[in-house]
Amino acid sequence: MTNQKYRRDGNNIYTTVEIDFTEAILGIKREIKTLTKSVLVTIAPGTQSGTKLRLKGQGLSVDGQAGDLIAEIIVTIPQSVTEEQKEILRSWNFADRKKP
Repeated sequence: MTNQKYRRDGNNIYTTVEIDFTEAILGIKREIKTLTKSVLVTIAPGTQSGTKLRLKGQGLSVDGQAGDLIAEIIVTIPQSVTEEQKEILRSWNFADRKKP
């Protein structure tokens, strides 16, 4: 996992979480660092880039009001793949198009 960066807006804290395209397709459990601890979250199968997960009460607490941590999922696409990987993706794409 890479180092997370945070942005504050009021009591809410924003961060991004990168996952690769296979994790986005299949789903994954991923630890997200809050300001005080790590939280294991489930990223559902089929999650799209730009999806936001809200972790209630995990933002900044000011005057007894706890904000939320909002984690934006960023799906990364490989910039290069092997010929074998290309063939697997082509066959998967072809099989998917044959479904009724």
